[in-house]
Amino acid sequence: MLDKMKILQINKIFNRLGKFQTTHRRGILIGITLFTLAAAAGILRFEFSFTNDGWFLEGDPAKVNAEKFREHFGNDASVVVLVTAREVGNAAESAPSVRDSAILEMRDTLSRYMLANIPLAKEIHSIENTAGTEALLHLSLERYTDPADDAAKIGRAVADMLKRPEFKSEKWDLNAGGEPYLEVAKNDSTMPQAARSVVIGVFIMIFCLAFFTRSKFGVLVPLMAIAFAMASVFGICGWLGVKPDFTLFTLPLVLGMALSVGYSIHYINSFKQAYQRLETCFGNRPKNRDEALVEAVTETGWPIFFTVVTTVASMLSFLVVEMPVMKIVGSICAAMVFAVYLYVIILVPILFSYDGKGKKSAAKLANDEGRIEKILVKIGGKALNMKLPIALASVAVAVASAIGCMGLKVNMEYVEMFGTKLPFVDRLVELMDSELANVYSYNVMIDVGDVSDSASFKNPEKFAALDSAVTDLSKLPLTKFTEGKARVMVGGVTDDFSTAYIHVELKEWNSKQVDVDIDSAQTLVRHYFPKADVGVEGYAVEQASMNNKLVKGEIKSVCISFFMIAALLIISFMSVKTGLIGMIPNVAPILVIGAVMGYCDFSMDMMTMMVIPMAIGIAVDDTIHFVNHSKLCFERCGNYCESVLATFRDVGKSMVSTTIILCMMFLAYMVSPVTIFFRVGLMASIGLVTALVADFTITPVLIVLTKPFGKGFKNQKSAGLLQPVILQKLCQELN
Repeated sequence: MLDKMKILQINKIFNRLGKFQTTHRRGILIGITLFTLAAAAGILRFEFSFTNDGWFLEGDPAKVNAEKFREHFGNDASVVVLVTAREVGNAAESAPSVRDSAILEMRDTLSRYMLANIPLAKEIHSIENTAGTEALLHLSLERYTDPADDAAKIGRAVADMLKRPEFKSEKWDLNAGGEPYLEVAKNDSTMPQAARSVVIGVFIMIFCLAFFTRSKFGVLVPLMAIAFAMASVFGICGWLGVKPDFTLFTLPLVLGMALSVGYSIHYINSFKQAYQRLETCFGNRPKNRDEALVEAVTETGWPIFFTVVTTVASMLSFLVVEMPVMKIVGSICAAMVFAVYLYVIILVPILFSYDGKGKKSAAKLANDEGRIEKILVKIGGKALNMKLPIALASVAVAVASAIGCMGLKVNMEYVEMFGTKLPFVDRLVELMDSELANVYSYNVMIDVGDVSDSASFKNPEKFAALDSAVTDLSKLPLTKFTEGKARVMVGGVTDDFSTAYIHVELKEWNSKQVDVDIDSAQTLVRHYFPKADVGVEGYAVEQASMNNKLVKGEIKSVCISFFMIAALLIISFMSVKTGLIGMIPNVAPILVIGAVMGYCDFSMDMMTMMVIPMAIGIAVDDTIHFVNHSKLCFERCGNYCESVLATFRDVGKSMVSTTIILCMMFLAYMVSPVTIFFRVGLMASIGLVTALVADFTITPVLIVLTKPFGKGFKNQKSAGLLQPVILQKLCQELN
């Protein structure tokens, strides 16, 4: 009996919280306002991270080798500008050439400008192809003092340079490359798209709130909650000096907006139902509103709190990923979820208690909302009458999804992630397709650790070995060739002749082959220098390392998220059986998202990686509401079928409403031409819909078949939970 009364006992705690809020509303509002202002002041210090440094932990081989390279050779980053001659008008006398006098003059001016105006410019070299259609200006850079700040300044200087009128003409085309510029170009292209998605999400949120709540406070309170939560979380980030990666920045925003709406909808719908019951039982009286708000906090406080805990746990699973940027974004998402919850649970009861005008009568509310609830009860009845078909269909979907998941792959390449609809990616493709330019390259460092004439690179045999290594590296599949010559060369030797490096340029990005090429390069060079310390570094190495970390991080994050939520459900319901029932429907979003990505050949990247743990954390919310309310109803009536059907009626509408709103807000990403934004919106929506379908089919069937709440009451007749109006007995119990 103790376990049977557990939910009712927990609800008493939230009942006291609701009474405290309505009694001390003014003081609470003042306190929360002061806290928000203090936290939000940190926004003035808030900054983004725009470099790849945040993807690597201290001691990571990619980072260690990069620092070693910079120590010996200055900088592995550079800036390139590809000059392409264009045909003007209908002139057919001669082919366009970069040796044209006007282009030669521009190239000279451009070279001098780059040396004078691009920060940390070191020296510039120029090469041409034989046909004279292309020329490449290569600017090497001095060593960074602050990698993030220096790279951003260099990239911005290049972007500004390309806009200058003296470098624009119908006779030539300029196309820039190099990691500093590409990062700036990427951010310039994605920032407007990210802002657009957020703005669209805000309008969708307002529309959905107005449609589903039909109350001015139903619109204002969630907007206030998300505004205060964002101000507090990002302000605290500013105070702490936490810099999130800009590309991932929109995820906490959209997640916060979506959950603000979701939590508010549950509270508001619960309030409406409570108000209807109280007015039916006791008639119209002034204190009905406060009592209904207290009852709403009583009924929904625990399940919403527990959904927050599970969602936060899911977001914190990113702390195990060996990538600082993912740890930061996961922590910010977790903080946003918790902040939104605090503001919603504080503001909804307090501000709704002031909204005493324009109340509908209980009869009017019942007439407005009864039809949807009857439909949901019928859906529940259909599910309980189709146990075997649902079980068979679930197994079939699981098998098909598991097969599709086997096709998952990871690719962090620009074209795959952002798509060619963005101008900067389109020009990036042109850069890779050119004869002279490249986007991805790596350096193989050889440190012999000895400066004696016989052991160091002063020895002619060592240089001969370098030449042999260059020849072998030229044979690797991804090595780029220009006019029959491999783009592999000895890049430099330190002053003491102890360390040298070989520079290798790639013709394209292939996520599978690049790992093979890099490993093969190390093996080949070690063959010639068996006693030397051989390491690889460069942009291609960083990208390949990030790919590998994403794979491992995704597996760790999903597994830890899954087990943490399962453990929390078991602890919450004090039952292994009930906890596992709560988790089974939430395997569905994982499998379906993975299957869709596998069958559609969508690659995992830094944003889509977050979708699966996020989907688990959000999707389990509906399961918690469904299972929790089913248990609560069972404690009242002792009948499984009636409890499940009453749950469809009482919380089904909120589950449908929140799923629709969440999907529509994530679908705001799909209007973006940025591939990773589009896929995040699509995958998140598919996962949320899958979770709702599973909760309306698998969950009720499992509850009725496994009877996780104990035996029903003997000779128990219907408690009247399915009557249009809850019985007087229940009204007295709630009071």
